[in-house]
Amino acid sequence: MPDPRPDPRFGSSAEMVAALAPVEPVYCVYPQVLRGLARRFLQGFPGRVLYAVKANPEPRIVEQLWAAGVRHFDTASVGEMRGVHATAPTAVCYFMAPVRFPGAMREAFDAHGVRDCVVDHADELARVTREVPARELTIFVRMAAHDPAALYHLSEKFGAPEDRVVPLLAAVARSGARPALAFNVGSLVRQPEAYVRAIERAAALLKRSGVEIEWLDVGGGFPRGYPEPISNPVEDFFPAIASARGLLPTSVRLLAEPGRALVADGVSLVTRVLHRDGDRLYLNDGVWGSLIEPWLARGQFRFPTRVLRDARVVDDPDRDFTVFGPTCDSLDRLPAPLPLPASVRSGDWIEFGLIGAYSLSNRTAFNGIYPDRFVQIDAATLPTEFLAPSQAGRSEERT
Repeated sequence: MPDPRPDPRFGSSAEMVAALAPVEPVYCVYPQVLRGLARRFLQGFPGRVLYAVKANPEPRIVEQLWAAGVRHFDTASVGEMRGVHATAPTAVCYFMAPVRFPGAMREAFDAHGVRDCVVDHADELARVTREVPARELTIFVRMAAHDPAALYHLSEKFGAPEDRVVPLLAAVARSGARPALAFNVGSLVRQPEAYVRAIERAAALLKRSGVEIEWLDVGGGFPRGYPEPISNPVEDFFPAIASARGLLPTSVRLLAEPGRALVADGVSLVTRVLHRDGDRLYLNDGVWGSLIEPWLARGQFRFPTRVLRDARVVDDPDRDFTVFGPTCDSLDRLPAPLPLPASVRSGDWIEFGLIGAYSLSNRTAFNGIYPDRFVQIDAATLPTEFLAPSQAGRSEERT
């Protein structure tokens, strides 16, 4: 059962460490940062914004996004719809997974009011239209659209090749549903030109098909300011997408499914150093908990970090450390050396910033270890160490 008590509140993560000296990992949630990030995306993107729930389904996070004005949610399962509606009962859910469990579309339609979904194959179109009345739906055809500017290749799994997109659009129109088009150029997209190139392809396919659509879904993949990989600021993506919108018929509206871009900044993770052995550190969280993304990215991804000791930031020169998690599995290690102050020692706390996406949603209870402690940080901005250089001037002072 969820703990009904409110989360403890602090002015900073350093203040939390001084007060609690936590032994277990602690998620620090920044509500003001979350709401501000969501509002900037809602104001900047030239179309409708859906939050991709898979990035972080935690009710605390959904509640803050709702408070910021997010009303539409990209849900990949009925379970995600239940979670969203438990927090925001009037939220509009879209079923944006191209392959579903039998009966899932019917439950989504009946219990959660879903009227929008995506397909990338004729068989899935047939399943959807068997389960619910096609005339009630907008059905997006997802086309394959990987771009080298993305860290993760999402079209290896989903997305119809071009020679299947045109007949699928025609089949959706014949079914009585309202046809629409979608793509996803990948995750952690580093340059806005990736979206421009995909919109160009989408416009050409629409012209070939002769099918009129109301919506083009440009997917997610929008970046944040991690130390690695280095990306353009997300604000650069909006004007590029708005300009490419001119390639489409004037009746077509845009839709996006940001996940990381709405929540990454809103959570940090405070871990504790359990043991140091030379240049090897052992933490109380690892890849089976909150830190799987660097492992999935094969070392091409790194969270910003800082070390806390006695309620202050340790500012010694860095050296590289091999970092292990707390489980008995030898795979539980970060895939690349982590630069940290050379004096880091057992009992220090290492805080990982920008960890709001794909951390809570991917954690496991392997070896009986499950990070699940939360506090609220009332600061309106992140610590300087967690900001990209262009943002650092707006940060709070060092603790």
